[in-house]
Amino acid sequence: MNPMVTAAPLPELAGDLPTPPARRQRRLSLRATGVMAILALVALATVMVASAVLFRGAVQSHLEGLEAAHGRYEQLLEQRQETLRAGAGPAQLQAVDLQLRSAFEDRIQRLNLTRHTIDGGTVTIATLAWIGITSIGALAVLFFSRLAGDINTVRARALAILTGDRSAGRPLARGDEVRELGDAVDSLAATLARRERDLAVERGHVMHQEKLATIGSMAAGVIREIGNPIAAIDGYARALLEAQASGAASPAQAGEAASAIRPILHETARLIAITREINRLAATPAAQWQLASLNEIVAQGIALLRYEPRLEDVKVHTALDPMLPAVNCCADRLVQLLLNLVINAADATGGLPPHTRQVDISTREAEGGIELRVEDNGCGLSPQVLQRAFEPLFTTKPAGKGTGLGLPLCRAIAEEHGGRIALEPLPQGGTRASVWLPLEQPPGP
Repeated sequence: MNPMVTAAPLPELAGDLPTPPARRQRRLSLRATGVMAILALVALATVMVASAVLFRGAVQSHLEGLEAAHGRYEQLLEQRQETLRAGAGPAQLQAVDLQLRSAFEDRIQRLNLTRHTIDGGTVTIATLAWIGITSIGALAVLFFSRLAGDINTVRARALAILTGDRSAGRPLARGDEVRELGDAVDSLAATLARRERDLAVERGHVMHQEKLATIGSMAAGVIREIGNPIAAIDGYARALLEAQASGAASPAQAGEAASAIRPILHETARLIAITREINRLAATPAAQWQLASLNEIVAQGIALLRYEPRLEDVKVHTALDPMLPAVNCCADRLVQLLLNLVINAADATGGLPPHTRQVDISTREAEGGIELRVEDNGCGLSPQVLQRAFEPLFTTKPAGKGTGLGLPLCRAIAEEHGGRIALEPLPQGGTRASVWLPLEQPPGP
């Protein structure tokens, strides 16, 4: 089988994406939020530094007072010792002791006040630090938790787009760059949906053009098939005309005329059947999906292919499972799939000797669905060609013989029906094309 395998680059979608609509009430951007967080940290650090400076000033003041009280107490001690050495009386000693006691109490009081100031300042600074760091940490956790949740939402939306979901996502309750990213993803989904609709329409046009090309290649065979009944009709009509011109009216001659009319009707019916089949093939593809028999689709395709010149020396054998269940499908597209596969198989046998070319078509149940197989005894496929067989516009056929769209269209038709298509070389030579279709599938693409 000679597959149609040169890939043309697909059009870029990025340039077609619409610009997300501007938000009327724009919230803070991520950059502004980060700046505000830094400013909050700077403010907290400023408060901490100011508190530390005030605390140091208060402690320094109390330490200076404590040092002064301690110096006065030491001075009074020296004064008392001098008074004792001078032999002062009890009254003078009592006066010095009163001053000494007062200085000692002042020193103790200042020491306690300094301790209280240090303890109070330490607790105050620690409390401010704990409240500030905890508040900023809580706000950071809340912000990043919400940011992570919204990013996961956008990520899930992007993954849903990859799996084929083109519906609009839930708008994010924010007005920053993440919201714009979500809007861009939704715009991408809308653009992809529109592009896929356009591709579906274009695919239908390409399929119809492929059918018209097939009709063109079958024109010679159709003309040859139509020529035989036309020649027979012409002969019988001339015989009737001569009988009428001779004026013969005997019962024998009348019987001969009647016997000549029956072949005319028969050959006319052949012409009607041929033209009806061609009209059915040339008709615009129907979009209606319904339950249909794959065996009947194969029979319809083979009836059309008997006018194909490329199958003139090819023996087409069928092995159809009579118990095959019906499948929900678009019959016209499956006929197009079969025509492409059989014509490819016939082209692959073009290098064989006369009367040895063969194509086998079979149907069977497999893996919870039904399977169509088209096998040939041709040249087969190399691993390199097999790897690129379904690339659009890639073909191994000579120029003018293939468009490189047959196998890609076959894959598109199989995937539209929820199925798949595969190519594999046969051990005895040739290639097998297998099309698997599920029995349970949606009513249409």
